[in-house]
Amino acid sequence: MNFSQFPVSNATFLASILVTCSCFNAMAFSDSQNSLDLNIAAKAGYIDNFLYQTDDEQSTAFYKLSSQLALESKGQQSIVSLDANVDSYFFDKFKDDDHSEFSLNPKYQYKITQNQAVNISAHWDNSYVYRGTGLSLGELNNLKEGDEKENFGASFGFEYGTFDSQGRVNFEVKYDEGKFTTRRAETSELDSDTLNIKSSFDYLLSGKTYMVFDVDYQIGDYPNDPIRNRDSLTALAGVKWQTTVISELSFLVGYQNLKFENSLLDDDAFKWRFDYIWRPSDFTTMHLMSNRKFDKADRIASTYSLGEIYEIDIVHAFTDHVSINALVSYNSEKIVTLKSQRKENYWSSILRVNYQRTERLGFYLTYQNKSLDADYGDIDYLYNSVSLGVKVEL
Repeated sequence: MNFSQFPVSNATFLASILVTCSCFNAMAFSDSQNSLDLNIAAKAGYIDNFLYQTDDEQSTAFYKLSSQLALESKGQQSIVSLDANVDSYFFDKFKDDDHSEFSLNPKYQYKITQNQAVNISAHWDNSYVYRGTGLSLGELNNLKEGDEKENFGASFGFEYGTFDSQGRVNFEVKYDEGKFTTRRAETSELDSDTLNIKSSFDYLLSGKTYMVFDVDYQIGDYPNDPIRNRDSLTALAGVKWQTTVISELSFLVGYQNLKFENSLLDDDAFKWRFDYIWRPSDFTTMHLMSNRKFDKADRIASTYSLGEIYEIDIVHAFTDHVSINALVSYNSEKIVTLKSQRKENYWSSILRVNYQRTERLGFYLTYQNKSLDADYGDIDYLYNSVSLGVKVEL
């Protein structure tokens, strides 16, 4: 299936959705509440292994400037919002890797009745893949700078039911188009168009315990490399539980199946999705998350991956002004091609100390560690960075 028959400018596409939703909101509801938040931030730091090398590690100082915009307009039955982020990075010893990343996300919700709502959203994202990671893993010597990737798309969803309903139904259709904008001679084969159709049903068993069913059907089209074209079907069942404000649990298990044009690549796997939030006090929150799923490999000559992710995130406030965030994650990926399977194990940890000087001014100190242990090639690495930043709310 080819979704590229109707090329549309990304900016025009997103602007049209946002303007349409805004105009509808303005015509339908004259009594609205508007809010605007604008934040700017600056950060300076040090990286000990910028190129993610196994040996001959090279360090650099870096600087980051960020701006965040959140705009929201609430009517009697609708909400229009726009989130925009721009991050610019500058490196002392690697000028060719200076870059900017951005994201733009307009959203619209219309409440048909008290327990029925329509959701429309769009996204436009530009991200940077550093040399020695992802697409260029193991190919560092061939590059003078990292790769840039662009994604844009839209979704339409319908909700029936509320948190207190006996049953709740969610339905969503989502389209995404992605491509690397650098090294087009090599990366054009990774251009993709993806159509997702999702549906979930929650049924109240007792108290705040729900039985959950989740079905996801995905069509992936690669116009420049048809061997990657695939259909994916995922079915999950489980429970959602929230007896008090202290804890929330979501645990689903099921099955995922991949079908390719070349049947030798067909695959299936046991799948799970686990999410648990625990608040033992007013000052501490712990978040545990894990999932297992098939995904895009985003590698030249690789077709897809099967990944398992485990993550723990802890936030603790010592005072009204001082808090700490600690995040540890482990990601195990099996990268699959027609001829081989490769295993990559990633560890990542972040420790951040926050000092909120005033309501609008904050400082933060961050330490980050990353590592890769692969069962092929000489591409293992250890990466550390430390930075000091300031954030201002205007």
